[in-house]
Amino acid sequence: MGYRGRMEHAVGMGSSISGVQLGYLASMAAMLWLLNQARRSFWLFSLLVLPGTFCHELCHWTVGHLLGGRPIRFTVLPKREGRGWVLGSVSLSNLRWYNAFFIGMAPLVLLPVAYGLLLWRLGGNPRFGWPEAGALYLLANLVFGAVPSRQDLRIAARSPIGWLLLVAALAWGWLRLSQHLRARVQAAGPESLTVGPC
Repeated sequence: MGYRGRMEHAVGMGSSISGVQLGYLASMAAMLWLLNQARRSFWLFSLLVLPGTFCHELCHWTVGHLLGGRPIRFTVLPKREGRGWVLGSVSLSNLRWYNAFFIGMAPLVLLPVAYGLLLWRLGGNPRFGWPEAGALYLLANLVFGAVPSRQDLRIAARSPIGWLLLVAALAWGWLRLSQHLRARVQAAGPESLTVGPC
């Protein structure tokens, strides 16, 4: 039960967050802020986010292979495109309606990876130093790399599967919310719902 116990502790099920854990989370937020500030210098930014870019494109490449998208080109070398820059890309020769959503949204897989790394580091009572700075840098890159680009969203939006999943998720959320509200009203009892004279 060792790992499960640490996970429950990290999400606050068993106790509150310790000062070290709060400091770790604040340091991770600061690292994400610093990466965002580095956007002012494109070459510095592209160098700092290279691990996240590599992981992002590797997700597209891997899911493309698994779902028959036939990746033909993989690059993490920044290049000018139109009025902006592209940090990396994967070219596919068989992007279809049935695989476009999953290939486009593939980098979201990095979020559970980042969460697992965060729980692992917090479970080990981190001591601030170079190893923790490296872990924070990697965590920030994983979170950065998990964000789908505009092009990823355009590709995913071409698939009816994505729209069906979105409608299903919204319907599920609406159902859960209405059940929760109904349960709260029933638990409150009829006396709390009466309106008195104004």
